[in-house]
Amino acid sequence: MKRIIIGCFLLLNLLLLHRVVRAQDVGQLANQKPFDISGVFGVGIGTYNSNGIEPGEHNFSYLFNGAPVVSIYGVSFPFSIVVSDQQRGFRQPFNQYGISPTYKWITVHAGWQSVQFSQFTLAGYDILGGGVELNPGKLRFGFIYGRFNKAIEETSTQPLSFQTPAYKRTGYSAKLGYGTSNNHVDLVMLNARDDEHSLKTPPSDLAPAENLVIGLVSKFTFLKHFVWDVDVAGSIYTRNKLDDTIANLELNKFDFIKKMITLNSSTQLLTAGQTSLGYQQKNYTIGLQYRRVDPDYKSMGAYYFETDVANYTIQGAVRLLTNQLQLTGSLGFQNDNLRHDKAYTSHRDISSLGVSFNKAKYGIDIRYSNYGITQDRGLNPIIDTFRVARTNYNVNALLRYSMGDSLITHSFVLVGNVQSLVDLNHFTSGQNGSNSKTGNLSYQLGFTKSALTLSTNFNYTVADIAMLHTILYGPSLGINKQLSQGKMGLSASVSYQLQDNNHINAGNIFNGTLNGSYRFSKRDGANVTLSYLKSNSKDVTLPSFNEIRSSFNLTHSF
Repeated sequence: MKRIIIGCFLLLNLLLLHRVVRAQDVGQLANQKPFDISGVFGVGIGTYNSNGIEPGEHNFSYLFNGAPVVSIYGVSFPFSIVVSDQQRGFRQPFNQYGISPTYKWITVHAGWQSVQFSQFTLAGYDILGGGVELNPGKLRFGFIYGRFNKAIEETSTQPLSFQTPAYKRTGYSAKLGYGTSNNHVDLVMLNARDDEHSLKTPPSDLAPAENLVIGLVSKFTFLKHFVWDVDVAGSIYTRNKLDDTIANLELNKFDFIKKMITLNSSTQLLTAGQTSLGYQQKNYTIGLQYRRVDPDYKSMGAYYFETDVANYTIQGAVRLLTNQLQLTGSLGFQNDNLRHDKAYTSHRDISSLGVSFNKAKYGIDIRYSNYGITQDRGLNPIIDTFRVARTNYNVNALLRYSMGDSLITHSFVLVGNVQSLVDLNHFTSGQNGSNSKTGNLSYQLGFTKSALTLSTNFNYTVADIAMLHTILYGPSLGINKQLSQGKMGLSASVSYQLQDNNHINAGNIFNGTLNGSYRFSKRDGANVTLSYLKSNSKDVTLPSFNEIRSSFNLTHSF
């Protein structure tokens, strides 16, 4: 009887809450447990003390938290429980639920769902409703209907709880195609609209909208090595369905569209598309891609698009020496002002190059990227004083080397980074240029038999921004020891960082941490941490201060 009551309670949560549960194969239900519960619970206390600054935390804090996961025939329902000096609650980490059971070639969607039919039509928008996907043989069919947005009234009288007002929005999306995952053609449609009667007092600047999107998605693999992808869509978007309609509008063969969406003076017809052609061999790949999205392109089935943009990209990769050596690179060009109605046109170029060589004991990895932007005239000529012409490049390098035997191991890692923003307009270069250089050398010594690890590293950073020259540098040390065959762990670390601003001592920061952990059993453990931070500032605008924190935690998993 107790199990039945718990099961009913969880099924009620399934209807009232929202959590997307991935497709569950109904054919495997017989192999799943009818009911199971697992998770972790923990309790902890902490202390905090500071001098020189206003305290950022309570002097004493406590926390009880739990993360139980209930499973019914393999479908998981995670929960979260938090009780602390600052917060109390019993909640689910996701306040929405959905389920998508699958049997052979049939998948049914119910509740909250995030379905993607194509990137320009229905592209992962959260919908409360239901649908089905059918894939018998090479047939590719999908349909979903539901609520896209709930009605939200304007709450200007309660600024702390303000939410952006919105009309209730409902709609559907359908997909019909033929083929396999490597060779197929899909026709996708989305139709959604706002309910103008769903708000009691609609804001004057909010209008009910409608949207009809039709898209084509295809993929073809041919001559064994070539892959061609196409994704195009046209969106008819009526920004205000209450505007005056266009009298005697004739669409000839497409007159049926008037039955699917309101067409008036606020209606826009916008397009978006992307196509790519790739060639794949065992040791190398190369690809070309073109993407174009009209200004202000929108779909009610997607959250965001980068619009008014055309991209041309070529990219490739080569693997040599049995994949020990890898070369990667890409080159892209981008421009906006597709309708030639802006004052200026921006051109961007993006390039990258990577080289890596890795063996068991040593390796090297170097990455270079460059991003540049320039402006040309659009409707207006460009004034040199305000012309944007910049390039930003970044270089990363990593070297590693390790040696040792079954008793002692040594590991060295050197990491470097150079980043620079260069303003090519000499009228503004003095204010916009910046660059930074960072280097970090670390060494780790391990004693395998005694489970003892010693580590040290040194960090050095130089940054130049406008008229400020900053240097940050300092060492850090660490030690870690495992005892009682791994049941107990002890660790300690200290770091010391100095800072110079324009060759003047700006102060230093010392940080130290002690940590201990103990595992009582496979399911129970404890952890204690003590940390100390001291900042000695030589800058009159920044205070000197110190902080001490401590925490003690117990955990139990089940």
